Amino acid sequence: MEERQRREGTVDAFGIGGFLAMVRRVWWKVVPLSLAVGIATLLVMFQLPNLYQATALITPVTEEKKQVPALGALASFGIDVGGPSKVEDLETLFKSNDLTVRVFRKYNLWPIVTPDRFDSKTGRLKPSWTDRLIGAASEPKEPTYWDAVRVAKNALKISANKKSGTLSVSFAATSPENSPKIVGYFLEEAKNRLQEEAIDRSMKNKKFIEAQLGKTIDILTRDRLYSLFGQEVEREMLARNREQFGFKVIDFPQPPDRKTSPQRAKTALLATILAVPFWTLFLGFLGGRREPSPRPSGGESSEG
Repeated sequence: MEERQRREGTVDAFGIGGFLAMVRRVWWKVVPLSLAVGIATLLVMFQLPNLYQATALITPVTEEKKQVPALGALASFGIDVGGPSKVEDLETLFKSNDLTVRVFRKYNLWPIVTPDRFDSKTGRLKPSWTDRLIGAASEPKEPTYWDAVRVAKNALKISANKKSGTLSVSFAATSPENSPKIVGYFLEEAKNRLQEEAIDRSMKNKKFIEAQLGKTIDILTRDRLYSLFGQEVEREMLARNREQFGFKVIDFPQPPDRKTSPQRAKTALLATILAVPFWTLFLGFLGGRREPSPRPSGGESSEG
């Protein structure tokens, strides 16, 4: 009988009624403890710097989406013809680690994105508290490939809208003036990379076609190769036209007038709310374990 009562009491403690009873019993402890958690969270959030996010909206150039009749002929000769820029291709490009490192190295973004950790005099990066915690680094060092990737992982946001055919590129920096500059750097280097790849591909294709012309005697085949050579010249010209190649910018990045993060008040309020059930359960079960178990009344006797 006692075992059955004990089981029912345990089940009830985990139910709504038991939880409310527990709240009534320990609320005078739960409230100040939860408020303390919220205040501590708010103090920690004030140690974090304000971040300002700038965003650019781009789309592939319309002319590059058209089908070129000679592409099939080029492919039939085993030539790498590339392909028209798509939103998926641009998304892959902007998310690539190589592009990120290329931007960081060319424009030296370390004093901008990590002003509290980067020493401009020595050119070294101080280890973060997470690096110290896991023992990854304890002394300042020169920024590496993976340091740039880790910083961009939190600051760079790429979002593709395949339905509308657009791509948004965002970067969060500690200054509202620097965030649009960094987005512009990514746009510039992405276009440089697309241009370099297209020009290099066209030059290799022209060399290949020239070699085939030297080996081919058939007049029809030579005419076809000359036509392909002209197509490659045209593609190279288009690649050198930076304003009309790769992608075009619909919305240029602008300096934000408000910070994006951290949301200090919301985070502190959320921490306070989540602390209420934690402290309720903790104090309730802690108090339940300290209560003495009920003893049989003195009127009951084991004798018949």
